[in-house]
Amino acid sequence: NPLSEFQDGLEIRWSQGTSGGEVLAKCLPNAKGVYKAFNTLGVEHMADPAGKDMMYCGPDKDIEELIEAVGYKKACYMGPIRYSRNLEAIAELWIHCAIPPLNANYLGQDWTFAIVGNPAE
Repeated sequence: NPLSEFQDGLEIRWSQGTSGGEVLAKCLPNAKGVYKAFNTLGVEHMADPAGKDMMYCGPDKDIEELIEAVGYKKACYMGPIRYSRNLEAIAELWIHCAIPPLNANYLGQDWTFAIVGNPAE
């Protein structure tokens, strides 16, 4: 995620209206596609993804099987790569709540975001 240095408060570095995912996509114009995934939870949960949801975005749903094969309960497609700016904001929120002494409510690192209910397919 494109975050500033820790001493600067780990804030998103890109100006409003863009994201690290979009910047990367522009740098790779011949790529089949650029996706944003695996950024909305801490490394602690990557080692044990069972039962957890993973939100992702990109040009299509082609990586959904890969995400679920890694062990995540549900790969949740959020939309095209421009939605990576939203995933980066969610990641920033998780980091601010998981790492003291940042200014958000400290929740520790043993939690993740989840898709609850029955989202449309």
